Amino acid sequence: MNRHAVWRGLAGAAGVFLGFPNPLLHLPLLSLAYPAALYLLGRDAPDRPTAFRHGWLTGLVGASAALYWLALPIHNVGGLPWVLAAPCAVGIGIYVGLYGAIFCVCARMLRPRPPLARGVMLGLIWYMLELLRGSLFTGFPWLPQAAAFAPWPVFIQGAFLVGAYALGGLLTMAACLLAEGRKGCVAAGLGLLVMLAVFGAARLTDSGPSPENAARTDDVVPVIFVEGNVDQNQKWEAHRQQATVDLYLGLSRAALQDHQGSTPLLIWPETAMPFYYQEHRLHAPILRHFVRESGAPLLFGAPGYLKNGARSFRIFNRAYLISPQGRDAGYYDKEHLVPFGEYLPPWPAFDFLTPLLQGVGDFTPGLAVAPLRTGNLALGMLICYESIFPELAQARVAAGANILVNISNDGWFGDSSAPEQHLQMAALRAVEQNRWLLRGTNTGISGIYDNRGRLVLRGAQFKAQSVAGQARLLTSRSPYHKAAPWIPYAAAALLVVLLLRVPGRARGIPRRISR
Repeated sequence: MNRHAVWRGLAGAAGVFLGFPNPLLHLPLLSLAYPAALYLLGRDAPDRPTAFRHGWLTGLVGASAALYWLALPIHNVGGLPWVLAAPCAVGIGIYVGLYGAIFCVCARMLRPRPPLARGVMLGLIWYMLELLRGSLFTGFPWLPQAAAFAPWPVFIQGAFLVGAYALGGLLTMAACLLAEGRKGCVAAGLGLLVMLAVFGAARLTDSGPSPENAARTDDVVPVIFVEGNVDQNQKWEAHRQQATVDLYLGLSRAALQDHQGSTPLLIWPETAMPFYYQEHRLHAPILRHFVRESGAPLLFGAPGYLKNGARSFRIFNRAYLISPQGRDAGYYDKEHLVPFGEYLPPWPAFDFLTPLLQGVGDFTPGLAVAPLRTGNLALGMLICYESIFPELAQARVAAGANILVNISNDGWFGDSSAPEQHLQMAALRAVEQNRWLLRGTNTGISGIYDNRGRLVLRGAQFKAQSVAGQARLLTSRSPYHKAAPWIPYAAAALLVVLLLRVPGRARGIPRRISR
């Protein structure tokens, strides 16, 4: 790599790390340095292999640094030494970097096109690459471009119209045009960012009724999140079950005693109850009695199972809902499981990762997407990192959910950037689907996002506590929800039209090559 390529690569990698939550400094705007650097590296590369190599290295370094926390559960929970755990984060960085390499090659291939058209086409390509990464090999849609701007809700309102992936494409389009440096391209890039900001500001100003001034009180739901802060390495020990139940009941009773107003929804996190609730003769009746006595519906996580023949079972990561009458109101089985965390793929067979499957072993994906219902609540469930998949939230709202609920256990990742990154990606689901989103976790960060992606309630971390707030129930669907199936086709069609209609550089005109 020549000197200019090295500096561009370092700037792009730093943009990934600093543009997303990290232990040092989070500046969302810096995330645009990544696609801008890839654009320049590809445009000025002497050939496609060089463009691929430069893009891959830039993405590899940036993603490995931003996703450093992936090594923590491998070491802290799986028990592997750091020398074996650290490469796991690098391995994911290698994979994520491939998409940067492909984008860089596309920038090299589109070099003969006019700069303005090139920027537009690369924005469309970025969108399709993020869409692909969200589904290929079970999907890893972490670090989407739009999520970097979640702390600035004014810049993510475009997801209400076109979704987070397409919004990332628009942001990338602006970054490429600005990186081109020509007067017309810079004006177009700045104009696009201004348009996104103006639309966002208008939508935030006209934000509709809050829980405090809602026209109908039955649209408002008070919520209490209970965080047990249970150590992941002790969670599944059988002799601790009673202590765990007592902890959650004690925190819930204290929270209800302090609560004033209508009866709240209680939310306990993913696998808060480390036993099979459906069969437990001691703890299950205690939970039902508590709910019946308090009158507060309870949503909580626990493993579940179905018999699969005489001697085998299918085990699920399940969310249960108990109605105010103390009756089981339904359950949801997690649909999208975490490879090597909730199940071991048949290939590659990394047996040394088996210790990560604590408690019950391999889970089975669930199939039902119907919301859990009690009273006027229709809870669209997303367990753990299901909140980063747009299509899952889309399915919940299509099935009738009037609010989204994400229960999770980010205790795997300790005091790292993972919970903050996870939290901010959940904001995109709220904006995309025009739904408030409730997020309850074991060690934090619990909170409430409104349908504009604003964090209206945020709890602390690593503390056994309860956090109370209010949310609204909504039924209207966003333009993105209605158009989502057609947006990829529209983007692909537009890209094809531009490729066919916008000519490349005429023959005889020299091409710029970085030396």
